[in-house]
Amino acid sequence: MALAAGAFSLGGCVSNTPAPENMARNTQQTAPADLQVACANAATQKFGADHASVLPVSSSALDGGKYQIILEAKGQRSTCLIDQTGQVLSLEKM
Repeated sequence: MALAAGAFSLGGCVSNTPAPENMARNTQQTAPADLQVACANAATQKFGADHASVLPVSSSALDGGKYQIILEAKGQRSTCLIDQTGQVLSLEKM
């Protein structure tokens, strides 16, 4: 009986209020993993870093099937612009 009363009292704490319509949600599309790896490989070649030290830290889809990928290697960041076919369009240190 006490257990049922406890469950009943906890049930009253649940909010039935709908979430606000303007609630922010992350709908940003990230780059596919193979494109992130392609950018990391290009950075190792261009900047002379070893493969283990170059890591993608963020990515986002751009217009026209392109992606921007931010890479980091030993505290130095670079930005990679790549298309959906895997062709690196630009790679620059930030």
